[in-house]
Parts: sequence; structure tokens; C-alpha cells
Amino acid sequence: MPPEEIQIIEDFLTFLENARTTLPATNSLWEHLPSFLSQLETVEDSPLILALSIQSWCQEVEVNIDPKAMRQLRASMVQKGKVIPTPAEGEKASKVYNKALIAESVNNAIPKKPA
Repeated sequence: MPPEEIQIIEDFLTFLENARTTLPATNSLWEHLPSFLSQLETVEDSPLILALSIQSWCQEVEVNIDPKAMRQLRASMVQKGKVIPTPAEGEKASKVYNKALIAESVNNAIPKKPA
């Protein structure tokens, strides 16, 4: 099992990916994600600090992420052939779980407004 901070980041990224494909564009989560991106800009780029920031934001906007459900969802995604980024053997988690990846995941999750 990965360290707790990595687990928090993985759960958040899994939650976003699932929300992107299951939540309607009118869900309030989408209104809150830009504030998360703004907060993320000032956060230190380390897995522990990023995880704490994610937890704080989730509490602030009342987003509850069930770790057990996210693990099951990741297992299902892997079975379907989806590649989930994880650190390679001996690689530091900060190489995979960093601000750039999290910001990209959030931006990809936010529904695009029709032009």
C-alpha cells in the first residue's frame, strides 16, 4: 500500500476521472474546481503538501472521497486496460504526483463550455 499522501492524491485523481464521466455538467463540483486550481498555484510541489491541500479543499467544499470505492474503481479501470500513472520501481512519487499532473487532471475533468 502506498504512503498515505500518495493514496490521497491517487484517490483524488480517480475521483476526478470518474466525476468527469459520470457527473452532469451542472454539478456544483465543477464550480469549485477553479478555486482548487487557484489554491494549487501557491502550494509547495511535494506529495505530502499536495495531499494536505487536497484534503483541505475537499473539506472546504464538502467533497467526500471514499478511499475504498476509489481503489475498487482503479482496479476496474486497470481491468478495462486504462493506464494509471504510478511511480516506477525506485522512482520518487513526486515525479508522478506533482502539481502539473494534478492541475492537468483538474483541467481535463472540468466540462468544456460549448463555443
